Amino acid sequence: MNKEAKIVRGGFRATLALIVSIIALIVAIVAYNRTSGEADFKAQINDLQARMKTLKAETSERVTKIRQETAKALEKIGIEVKKGGSKVEQ
Repeated sequence: MNKEAKIVRGGFRATLALIVSIIALIVAIVAYNRTSGEADFKAQINDLQARMKTLKAETSERVTKIRQETAKALEKIGIEVKKGGSKVEQ
């Protein structure tokens, strides 16, 4: 009647799963550090923001030039219309 209870602590499969998960965690950390983490992303973001500012300034300059050229063209058209309109009235 004296039965001894056998206590199983983990076993081979549990120990193997723990070792594999630790190895996977180490590989993940190494891969993350190899991509240089957050510092690289912050540098890329800053670079893109600088490019956006440059492009915004260039676009603004181009729009201003186009606006000026359009105004000149409309003035010339207006002058030609006035010249043509005065000939028709006579």
